[in-house]
Amino acid sequence: MKKIIILLACLPIIFSNCKPSNDAIQQKLVREVMVIHDEVMPKMDDIHRTQKQLREKGADIKTGALRKEIDEHILSLEQAGEGMMDWMANLKLPSDNDTRTHEKIMSYLAKEKIEIQHVSDDMNGSIAAGKELLEKLK
Repeated sequence: MKKIIILLACLPIIFSNCKPSNDAIQQKLVREVMVIHDEVMPKMDDIHRTQKQLREKGADIKTGALRKEIDEHILSLEQAGEGMMDWMANLKLPSDNDTRTHEKIMSYLAKEKIEIQHVSDDMNGSIAAGKELLEKLK
């Protein structure tokens, strides 16, 4: 009987240790953020390649609506690439000596997840639009 009482008294302690720690919860969200980043970051090469191809195709076009369209796509690609660079430069991942509360870190990471998704959407959209214009220029 004593053993059962001791076991019952220990159950809350045992199960409380099964809850994920704040660090584990934060790291899970960090991984989610970085998955988005890691999927789109290699597309920086696509951005530069598409810009270069648009410049080459548009080299002989000096004025008019088509020149304006080419310039707008080049600018869109440039801004999408800069968006990634800015996001990476400003990212402040949690560290061992972080003074922010768990709630502030989680709020920050949630905001960064939304932000990197916007960066991803901008990059993918500008690449697709640039490639579509290149097809029109063939």
